[in-house]
Amino acid sequence: MFSRYNLWYGLKLGTGITEIMSRPQIQTWALLLFGIVAVFVLDVATVHAGFGITPPYVRNDKLTQGSTYTQEIILVRGDPVEDLKAEITLNVPGIEDWITIDRGNEFLLPAGEKQVPMQVTIRVPQDAPYERYQGSIRIRTLSPDPASGVSIALGAQIDVDLRVVDEIRDFEVKRVRISETEEPRRFWWLEYPGRITFTMGVENTGNAPTAPSRVQLDIYDKRGNVVLETTVNTNTIDEILPFETREVTAYLPTRLPPGAYLVQYSIFRFEDDVKRSGELTLSVLPMGTLSAYAGYGLEGLSTSDLMSIILPIALVLLLLLLFIYLMHARRGNNGGRPRKPRKRRSGGGNDNMQSPQERPRPPRRATHTQGVVDLSGRRRSR
Repeated sequence: MFSRYNLWYGLKLGTGITEIMSRPQIQTWALLLFGIVAVFVLDVATVHAGFGITPPYVRNDKLTQGSTYTQEIILVRGDPVEDLKAEITLNVPGIEDWITIDRGNEFLLPAGEKQVPMQVTIRVPQDAPYERYQGSIRIRTLSPDPASGVSIALGAQIDVDLRVVDEIRDFEVKRVRISETEEPRRFWWLEYPGRITFTMGVENTGNAPTAPSRVQLDIYDKRGNVVLETTVNTNTIDEILPFETREVTAYLPTRLPPGAYLVQYSIFRFEDDVKRSGELTLSVLPMGTLSAYAGYGLEGLSTSDLMSIILPIALVLLLLLLFIYLMHARRGNNGGRPRKPRKRRSGGGNDNMQSPQERPRPPRRATHTQGVVDLSGRRRSR
């Protein structure tokens, strides 16, 4: 009996709620209340779940022995209303001592900063085996104050996939640009060409230092019908370190008069391997137009102009060496003649007097007079 009454009242209550909810005003208020609750719940979930990383990996399949590679990882927070502490855990078997984090294994994510970058650096030893290495880097965030009572911990994982191989020399040209230049200038009989500055943004995609080996410009008339000049760089292009991206410059001479020209450029990786080619426009301006312009010096002179400087200098040096040689030879000939002995001087003041001991004795002469020998001279000398 009790259960039947309960059932009857339940049915009546359900019928009454259905009648109330069928009214338009009640439906509007119910939907509004449901929306407020849903927004609050979703907002709470966003506050606690708004943590992520980009990119979520550290990958490189072109490492070599002794190379260094750095990957930037950005930690992203949806609503940084409070400070959080980040803890880093490495799980990369065999190479954990290769990996360093610029911020350390524990650091603070300050309130108000939605993006916090960190640098993951891989330093490969010189004796590292040529193998593939895989693992992960775990990032866990939690409140820096354990006494705050907040126990929510969020985390993310960075996948690590590395491979150590032999040397690879390769690059990608991201962008190029060419500068304005001035017409050649003359000094006496010498012609100094204009200098074209060709700038390249190059990314080293290998694992060893590399650079473009050569840049060649084929310069056409404005319509692109006739090749007026072909020129190559005169400088050595700087090398780019492995996994680095930066701008390098090539300098090329031109002897064209002022005007506008069409340029077909070619960037070589090796002697005959064109890495990138394309078209640009070149403006050659009258001399003195560009304020910060610096043209070529002796390195830009043609071979004939250089020879016109080198040959006279070489001839002068040759004549000078010949003169020095002849002077030495003449002195040597004079030194080979026998010299007359000089008379010794006595201390008595008479340069021509000699001591009795130094006087030469007269030769002995024997006078034969009928078989008798005259010894008077010997007696006198005694």
